[in-house]
Amino acid sequence: MKTYIKHHFAAIITLLVLAATQAFAAETKTVLWEKYSPNGAEFSKTQTIDFSKQSIEAEIDLSTCKNTNENVLSVGTGIDEWYGYYNVHLYYTASSKSLELNWVNQNNNSVQNKITLRSTTLNIKLNKNGLYINGELQEKYDGTVMFSLFAQTSIQIGSTQGDTRSWATYKSVSLVTEETTGGGTKPSTTPFTAPVYGSTYFICPADYPTRCFTVTTSKNDEQITVTTKSDSNNGQQWITKQGNYSTMYPWHIVNVMSSKALDMAGNNTNVMPLQWTSENDYNGGQANANQEWEFEEVDATNHTYKIYAYTQNNTYYLTYDGTNGGKLGRTTDSSSATAFGFISTNGTSGGGTTSGGGTGGSTTSPNHGSFSVSWISNQNKVSDYKEDAHATFIPYASVEQMKADAKHYAEPWQQPDESKAEYINLNGTWKFKYVPGTSSGPGSSDFYAKDYNDSSWDTIRVPLSWEMANYGKPVYTNTAYPFHNNAPNANVGWTQYGVEDHNATGFYRRTITIPENWKDKRVFVHFDGVYSAAVVWVNGKYVGYSQDSNTDAEFDITGFVTTGDNQLSVRVYRWCDGSYLEGQDMWHLSGIHRDVYLVATPKVFVSDHYITSSLNSEATSGSISVKLAVDNRNNVSTTKTLLVSLLDADGKEIATGTQTYSGTSTTEKAIIISGLSNLHPWSAEAPYLYTVVVSQKDENGAEEMAFSTKYGFKTVTISNKQLLVNGKRIFVKGVNTQDTHPEYGRAIDMETMLKDIKMMKQANVNTIRTSHYPRQPKMYAMMDAFGMYCVNEANVECHGNQGLASNSSWQTAINDREVRMVKRDRNHPSVLFWSLGNECGDASDFSSAKTEMKKYDSRPIFYCNEDHNVSYSDLHSNMYPTVDATSSKSNGANGKPYFICEYAHAMGQAVGNLKEYWDVIESSSGIIGGCIWDWVDQSFYDPARLVNGEKKSKNGFNYWVSGYDYNTVSVTYGSDPTGFQGNFLNNGIVTPDRTWTGKLSEVKKVYQYVKFSDFNASAKSVKIENKYAFMPISSDNFEIGYRVMKDGYLVENGKLESFTTIDAGSSATVNLPIKTSVEGSAEYLVNVELRVKKPTKANVADWTSWAEEGYSIADAQFSLSTQNTSNGTAKGTDGTMGFPVLPDYTSAGGSLSVSTDGSWTKKTYTVSGTDNNGKAYSIVFNSSGKMTSWTYDGKSLINAGPDFNSYRKVDNDRNFVPTFTNSTNISVSSALKKNGNNATMTVKGGSSYTTVYTFYPDGTVDMKVTFSSSSSLARIGLGMQFASGFENVEFYARGPRSNYSDRKTGSYLGRFTTTVDDMVDEMIHPQTFGDHEDLRELILTNKTEGVQLGVKVGGRASFSLSHYDETKWCILEKWNTSADTMWNSKLHWYDLTRNPQVYAHFDYMQRGLGNNSCGGDGCLSQYMCPSSGSHTYTLRFKPQSAESVNVVAE
Repeated sequence: MKTYIKHHFAAIITLLVLAATQAFAAETKTVLWEKYSPNGAEFSKTQTIDFSKQSIEAEIDLSTCKNTNENVLSVGTGIDEWYGYYNVHLYYTASSKSLELNWVNQNNNSVQNKITLRSTTLNIKLNKNGLYINGELQEKYDGTVMFSLFAQTSIQIGSTQGDTRSWATYKSVSLVTEETTGGGTKPSTTPFTAPVYGSTYFICPADYPTRCFTVTTSKNDEQITVTTKSDSNNGQQWITKQGNYSTMYPWHIVNVMSSKALDMAGNNTNVMPLQWTSENDYNGGQANANQEWEFEEVDATNHTYKIYAYTQNNTYYLTYDGTNGGKLGRTTDSSSATAFGFISTNGTSGGGTTSGGGTGGSTTSPNHGSFSVSWISNQNKVSDYKEDAHATFIPYASVEQMKADAKHYAEPWQQPDESKAEYINLNGTWKFKYVPGTSSGPGSSDFYAKDYNDSSWDTIRVPLSWEMANYGKPVYTNTAYPFHNNAPNANVGWTQYGVEDHNATGFYRRTITIPENWKDKRVFVHFDGVYSAAVVWVNGKYVGYSQDSNTDAEFDITGFVTTGDNQLSVRVYRWCDGSYLEGQDMWHLSGIHRDVYLVATPKVFVSDHYITSSLNSEATSGSISVKLAVDNRNNVSTTKTLLVSLLDADGKEIATGTQTYSGTSTTEKAIIISGLSNLHPWSAEAPYLYTVVVSQKDENGAEEMAFSTKYGFKTVTISNKQLLVNGKRIFVKGVNTQDTHPEYGRAIDMETMLKDIKMMKQANVNTIRTSHYPRQPKMYAMMDAFGMYCVNEANVECHGNQGLASNSSWQTAINDREVRMVKRDRNHPSVLFWSLGNECGDASDFSSAKTEMKKYDSRPIFYCNEDHNVSYSDLHSNMYPTVDATSSKSNGANGKPYFICEYAHAMGQAVGNLKEYWDVIESSSGIIGGCIWDWVDQSFYDPARLVNGEKKSKNGFNYWVSGYDYNTVSVTYGSDPTGFQGNFLNNGIVTPDRTWTGKLSEVKKVYQYVKFSDFNASAKSVKIENKYAFMPISSDNFEIGYRVMKDGYLVENGKLESFTTIDAGSSATVNLPIKTSVEGSAEYLVNVELRVKKPTKANVADWTSWAEEGYSIADAQFSLSTQNTSNGTAKGTDGTMGFPVLPDYTSAGGSLSVSTDGSWTKKTYTVSGTDNNGKAYSIVFNSSGKMTSWTYDGKSLINAGPDFNSYRKVDNDRNFVPTFTNSTNISVSSALKKNGNNATMTVKGGSSYTTVYTFYPDGTVDMKVTFSSSSSLARIGLGMQFASGFENVEFYARGPRSNYSDRKTGSYLGRFTTTVDDMVDEMIHPQTFGDHEDLRELILTNKTEGVQLGVKVGGRASFSLSHYDETKWCILEKWNTSADTMWNSKLHWYDLTRNPQVYAHFDYMQRGLGNNSCGGDGCLSQYMCPSSGSHTYTLRFKPQSAESVNVVAE
């Protein structure tokens, strides 16, 4: 009953309203076609239309259609073409009753969808709200998507597009007009509001509130039209600013989309009012009377105004003629002026000062207006009330307090002490609410109210990617976006590929407590990084807005906060228009992913400092300049004394300077200190840091603020196509990096950053390319201190829509990202050169961006446009060249140094032939080096398991996930591409948890700065070449040591007590005091090592802070004994290393017998006996000669006998199609028989191999195996399975980590112990692993059974052991002729079954790895399996009790 009354009461009220206004709706129809059948012929009409009150409606009978994709109807501005106009096309396929919808705008961005009709009757309606099919509004085709079409006043209708015309019957196609009668055509009230500074509005004629001022481009001189209002059209949104130049005409009106100002154009009678570069931007700021406006109130109740300007000695008023799509006019007659109103873009209004590109600080008023959700789809609205970028610093009340915070003062990456700094850390636990998005985008929320009840919300760690807390799903995409390409809108996820929640929103809240001593200070809230857009409120009041996920966002909240508790709220959008510039090859994650904190300063304060120096080429003498920006945003009259002190590394003050600020405005003061001499230059080799201390005193001389910055004196120049630091040529021995953490997502913590830096230094990496966005400020402080060069890359990659970087409407956003990076990081000596971004195509916008960057710093600027010569890059670059292609640029390219920004794609088993690259690079005259892609695998723990504390499986494998765990693999191209590439994000040299790998061992060796050569075994001398650019090899910083091994066992460890200094670029021969004598047939090896020493001298940089005393930073291995090369010589070694030669063998006792039992297929061959320790053994072969059983002392040694096995698959086999086999047609070619005390037998494995067995009475077995050649194989060798329990492993081969034929220079011969389980290389996608080259000896022990099996080798051989069946990942698919399946086939180590037996490979050769998983060399010819000849090794097996000492007697 209540419902009945409620409904009827609402109906009565509605009728009363209608009666009062005496208005009702009516429709008139203009029929365009009726009962029309085109019979496959073209038809069309041109029709004027006002979409604000008119629509196109059609009823079509599709039963007569015949073909596929018949163009049944198109509406637009150029329907003959599919693209290039504003068109909506409908195509019908009769056989499936499917209707395909295509919306294409003038920029060729398209929205495509296909629906299945229930019947052949099709009703179409197209009006300002969107496209309706059979009465249902199509979600992807609403007014926010097709607003550009609805702004048109003339359209074409018909069927002329494509190759297939319509056979439908058109019952009617009409233009329908909605009219209002009885009460007039004008509403009695309007939605207008009184305009205020800093808000965003639609500006509408008072009589036509559904139409508004419109621009469609960012071009100067575009005249202003008045078209139908669309809430999402930012070309209709205007910011009303307070002008800077006139008090009589105080308004300045700027368009949101174009950032251009409304201009009267009074000095040009040929044009009407238009948009033009804002007076604030023109020539650095220049008054323009045509852009200075005043409003004359017409109707105080309805808030309507005449808008006028005074220019050319006349007062001009804006006019409008009432035509939809008509242009604004002007008149000098006030009575002829049109009245206009202002409609807020978000229904509210507010004060404050704002701009499309940020404000550089707020006024004293805490009223910043309000946030508009339209900003997240407006590429020109990059921020609101965000502080200008500035160098990173933490303020203190005094120098004394600053130095008392000793840890942060010495190491700026450390957490400041809140009891000493004017700083409050906001990291920690926040209240959190996750709201999944919809395709129409996230809506508004009042969650930010000061007293909002958030008690039911969850909590979340800050910083953290919220997906890691299991909110939403991670998305990995490489070459495209996780959303449909419809710039600047980023709101429709690829749901068919698993992208959920569209544009989700995360709401964050927490209490911030302002101390009493901050009462009279200026307070800022600082965000180091937020994905992807953030809105900030304090105590329920709007503060500001920010985009750019990886540079700082800082807001002045003075006046918003009071002492005591305050409420901070942050709304974070998963995507925004800025996400189009963040299309990097990475996980796309969301949330506050970097540090958040508060700082306090005096009301007038030093807001920025820029340190430069003028130096001689060696950076040892010159002057320093410190430019200080004094911020007086409230324009108070005051005097400040500014002091700068320069301190050396020991804290001694070596120079000071002073400046006085006196005035009422923001300004810059420079303090220059000249006459500096005996400076210690900074380089990655010797990272000497000075401290620049800045102190500010008030007008009474009392210190009120201080901060410090570490600074290094360094020069960077390009000369003769070489990169010079401090006048010396350097090589970039680099890696690319990503911000990735296995538990926190993109939130990489300080400890992980430090671990990365230290591991890089330990591996001789000297350069980080911050691919593809700037890092947290604290990481640059680490690079400064530890000595790393940095290629600092802006957060700009529009890989999925590269045209954006050549679209002028995106220039503002691109420049903002470039400049913010430079202004934040330019004081860091580690920055070697800047990078404009990555994979943005020709990127013509970068030319202007480079010009802007050069205003703030002089270092070189680089961009890789894949071998295209671009004027805005100071270096030439490309990605993933082959070794030969690299060699072709030995003299540089296009007159520039050549920089390989990405190479040696380290996906899975990788980093093959790295040595060959560097042989070319170091011998070149114009290559500066390169950066390996990349440092760390990006996988992280499965968030669904992680929230329950689960990280590892029962077999000890990490629950790491990859892209294919969330998104169906899809790589397509075109206007709306996809780039979901499965496991392609795991290209790291190290694993997600930063485990050292065989790949890193190779990098360390190839990148090392010292070459050891010309070893003389008799003189025990070695030549040492110093390849450092600056650092001498002296007893002050290095120790030259050596280790001698006999058959892999360490027998001597020593060092040179003294040696003559070897200057940078020089070489010398030293004699090693080796005492060991070479005896017998044993192999004696010596490892020569350069070990780091901690500095002992005063006032020098501690260049070894990343390593323990005695760490070997460079080494080599040579042979003390004469190498027998009769079996061949190993490649990839420092000195000559022959493959081992087995001596003839004589059994030391034991007895042996042979027998042949059965016949035909049931025949068996048996060797049995007793060894010299009285232990029985037995070996049985079946009729074909396959070993089926091998026992010793009653214990099984094998699970399956040896046979040819070519199974090998790794990521770098991407374009190599191998032949897989693990069995052959074995046959006995020479039957088992006694031969003296021994026995022999020969078996053939088809055409692949022949094995000659020799059995000795003591149980020893020789297998001499001769293989045929085949370059189509990835490995040539035997596979076999040892019995369960042989878990403990000792081997004498290259190690300790896995190595391959073209990745073994950093892996030395030695004797190593491990287990079979620990031999797994835990690549994210399972693949072939664990190879160890140049095998001499292998010992397997079954401790449970007390038995041991030893294997010695004669000839070339490598081995690997595993509990996992390799056929699970060695997969070839008939449809995939490139064998490119590993990155796109979903598989994890924890999916596999651990089998009890031990799978073993004994390879004559395994194909090199190459580096072809993303271009580059598949495998150099010298590392391919041989294509001709026969190839032999011998394996000598000896079983014995586990307690025995000798493995194989000789």
